[in-house]
Amino acid sequence: MKSEGREKARSGRRKLSADQDGAARAQVTRANIIDVATKEFVAHGFDGASVNEIAKASDTSKRMIYYHFACKQELYTAVLEAAYARVGRAVVTSELPQRDQSAMEALRSYACEAFEKFNANEDFVRLIMAENLARGSTIQKSDIVRQRSRTNLSALEAICRRGVEEGSMRSDFRTVDLYFAIVGVAFHAVSNRTSTEISLGMDLGSEAELAYRRRLVGDMACRYVCKI
Repeated sequence: MKSEGREKARSGRRKLSADQDGAARAQVTRANIIDVATKEFVAHGFDGASVNEIAKASDTSKRMIYYHFACKQELYTAVLEAAYARVGRAVVTSELPQRDQSAMEALRSYACEAFEKFNANEDFVRLIMAENLARGSTIQKSDIVRQRSRTNLSALEAICRRGVEEGSMRSDFRTVDLYFAIVGVAFHAVSNRTSTEISLGMDLGSEAELAYRRRLVGDMACRYVCKI
């Protein structure tokens, strides 16, 4: 009887391990589908994207895709939400800025990080351009997207409140306008890369330009808020 009890216990542990392995595999499969689908939606838009091609490129099946995502629209929503997650801040508002860092230093870090994330996630920029042309038909239904944006803005608000308290920043500006200015510079460096090279002969993707614009967005943000 004791032996039988030990066998059942071992069996239970094996089942738990198998369940955990299954959940991990499901997460990997889901992430892989989203990664492949991102490239397909960026290349062809929502209407032109093919679930068959996504299945082929992700080495899975349409059945498996529809197991994880009820329909093509749900997959597209997941792609957009994952894109927002990649460029969003990973820290909570209460952690910013660090006490061993001045508000101005924190602001520069915030602006430079935004630039780096936009540059590293060109697919995000392309997806958002398409979503704006579609009048936000997908993201307007996503609480996750709204929460990501609020978190990004809240982190900047915390930095600016600290700057006003320190006396390094003026108080007569709207934080949302500062946010728009930072995002605008970071976004333009990716969204208009081709047109800028054609019209002005500038390669915004070169190492020199990237380094310059990374400094520029930090300088711009700090000069905008500093007391004259």
